[in-house]
Amino acid sequence: MTLLIIAAIFNFIIAVGHLSCLFSLDFVFRLYGIDGTMSEIASYGQALPYILTVVIALLFTLAGLYALAAAGKLKIKLPLVRLAIWVIAAVFLSRALIGIAWLIAGFTTIELTSTLISGIVGTLYLIGGLRTMKNRPSHCQ
Repeated sequence: MTLLIIAAIFNFIIAVGHLSCLFSLDFVFRLYGIDGTMSEIASYGQALPYILTVVIALLFTLAGLYALAAAGKLKIKLPLVRLAIWVIAAVFLSRALIGIAWLIAGFTTIELTSTLISGIVGTLYLIGGLRTMKNRPSHCQ
């Protein structure tokens, strides 16, 4: 199994995890320490935290689909696969670096877990992307 397929699986699991949180968003927001921010967002519309959670799940799903496309496992053709893999790697690795800064200030287990997963997934995209695409011409992406 290639690194990009593993990255796709991580993304699909994370997407399902976000969707499963829809039934207890208040608890999850408290767990992650973002309840204040989400309450403020909800002041503009009660549905907004739910909509944001679904959109985030869709973005994780899209990232997973791009990983499968780069690995050659997707039947449909997605645009800008090469660029998307590098952007997704950069987003996950940036999240991990930000998480490390948060960990230095003091952390919870959930913050540590989120940071580690971001680093792992970002590394899977980076190394998997390098391995998969280094010998392909850019016009094939």
